[in-house]
Amino acid sequence: MSQLVDTVFHQLDIAIRSVHHMMDQLTEEDLTKQPIPDKRSIQEMVSHIALICQADWLIMNEATQEQMDEFYRLHTPNTLEEMKKALRGHHEDLVQAFSGFTLEELLETKTSYWGVTYTRYEWLLEVLCHVVHHRGQLYTLLCEHVVTPKVVLFE
Repeated sequence: MSQLVDTVFHQLDIAIRSVHHMMDQLTEEDLTKQPIPDKRSIQEMVSHIALICQADWLIMNEATQEQMDEFYRLHTPNTLEEMKKALRGHHEDLVQAFSGFTLEELLETKTSYWGVTYTRYEWLLEVLCHVVHHRGQLYTLLCEHVVTPKVVLFE
């Protein structure tokens, strides 16, 4: 794996670890809270984060909208333990998948079902941004509506 990919995975590891630490501080009851009407509940937010590495991998590999709808229907975790397992497993799978790419493969372009075209490397950056974005949302929701998590968000 290229050094550039390694550096992205280092940052993704930090983000994933911090989400996992926040999950460790939640109860099943906390998951039921929906602090903002018409927005994701805490359960929906954590569940979404747990699937990002796999979902964005599928999108990067040009899955159709129908395939993505089916993925979410079949794989959305519901309990904290299921979410932790999904977060950890999908992250590990993404690292493994990217470890075999050559520089030429990292620079190949892939198009999402909604028409955005990025190189594989850019899709990896998108995964990192996606996780960090929702991690920030989760942290804010927990601070304002549950309890301020004891977690390090950045090194």
